[in-house]
Amino acid sequence: MIEKKYAKKILEEFLSLPLENSSDVLEKFAALPNAIYHNDGGKLSFVYVPGNRGDRVVLAAHADTVWDKYYNVYPYAKQKLQYKNGTYSGTNDICGIGADDRAGCAILWLLKDVGHSLLILDGEENGQIGAKHLRDSYPKLFDEINEHSYIVQFDRRNANDYKCYRLPVTEEFKKFIEKETNYKDAGKTAFTDIVTLCTKICGGNLSVGYYDEHSSNEMIVFDEWYHTLDVAYNMLTNEQKKYPLDI
Repeated sequence: MIEKKYAKKILEEFLSLPLENSSDVLEKFAALPNAIYHNDGGKLSFVYVPGNRGDRVVLAAHADTVWDKYYNVYPYAKQKLQYKNGTYSGTNDICGIGADDRAGCAILWLLKDVGHSLLILDGEENGQIGAKHLRDSYPKLFDEINEHSYIVQFDRRNANDYKCYRLPVTEEFKKFIEKETNYKDAGKTAFTDIVTLCTKICGGNLSVGYYDEHSSNEMIVFDEWYHTLDVAYNMLTNEQKKYPLDI
């Protein structure tokens, strides 16, 4: 179990990083031992930190926000974080707080010592640019990722659901996720990085407690975020089984 006070501190640190670019997030992970950082210009960036377990899983999140200057010009996209009644929100009504997906990045940081691999991608908000760049430009690394047990992404609104989108995941994998998390399947619409990443192994995207993403009303409920962190920690400290796609 990860201590709640410490987890809150880390979440606040990630939510306080600049919204207008991904550099601070990517460089923070790039400083970890054995990290592989590719920054090939624009949003063609990712950090991969290989895990040291034989049954390792890929834990994924994205560093960019919709308030990134690469996508739009937000000259006043400087947010001041506030915490009230268990919820984080912002005081600047021109932008959100970047919980999508700094909340997921904070979870990866808190799980970095469990022995699984970390994958932090750029450009998810504009068509999975970083994930596609990894696939197209670093095929050996992409194949290594698909040799893991499965991928779990932390980049989903709400408190207790998950999505596998249109990936051909097995019923066994879905039952595993539902048993371990007690989260419900939210359907196949939309997409995120796992849709690009998962070519051989199953993947799912878990709720991390944010709401009204992509708007100035964006917020994150701390206890819901922490619950996903706790659920993931308990799930990932166990021995992992490999879940190939149904292809």
